[in-house]
Amino acid sequence: MITLEQKRRITNFLDDFNSFVYNKKTKPKLVAVSKKKEFDHILAAKSEGISIFGESYPQELRDKNFLKQQSDPLNFDWHFIGNVQKNKIKYIVGTASLIHSVSSISMAYDIEDYCKKIGQLNQEVLFQVNISNDSNKQGFSEKELFKAIKLFENSDFIQLKGLMTILDFNLDDYQKRSYYQKLYKLGKQISILDFPELSMGMSQDYQIAIDEGATLIRVGTSIFGPR
Repeated sequence: MITLEQKRRITNFLDDFNSFVYNKKTKPKLVAVSKKKEFDHILAAKSEGISIFGESYPQELRDKNFLKQQSDPLNFDWHFIGNVQKNKIKYIVGTASLIHSVSSISMAYDIEDYCKKIGQLNQEVLFQVNISNDSNKQGFSEKELFKAIKLFENSDFIQLKGLMTILDFNLDDYQKRSYYQKLYKLGKQISILDFPELSMGMSQDYQIAIDEGATLIRVGTSIFGPR
């Protein structure tokens, strides 16, 4: 059960977030990263106005979606932000309104093939870009990215909405800012999208990401506390 202190953490973060974006031209969408958190945490955050929840584990997404369906009508969206495994795509497609973490052409084909199999049209996705060329991170290189965009721009089954990146926690603020600026410029080069989604920034650097054009930020610890 969620405690009073945990509820205060949610409201305190939202106060800080809303204060920060108050004078911004564009307010980014907040994805509350709820992986490994009980469903009552999601209900508490939903009651405070949060409407998008991010999950990283396919079976956990499946189980929480079952709880959502068993509850009174709940108007919120699931986003999938974790690694996509071929044998678990069935738990993600059609449940997550947006998949942030499509990190290779083969993964995109796997999702498209499953969508064809079940007749799921226009599953929305983001292509994950390894913008910092970090050997420990997944994602497209810039060259691979535009090849992938060309391959899937006319797909009836997956619909590219924009880009996502994850940076190393140990980068300094200047490095993070420069990489977010780079992702923003890449987004502007996607000719098939007038307003690409840019999923970048987490608890420790979401303010920098917003300054550099993030349209989606993924925040877990600052909302729900440590896992």
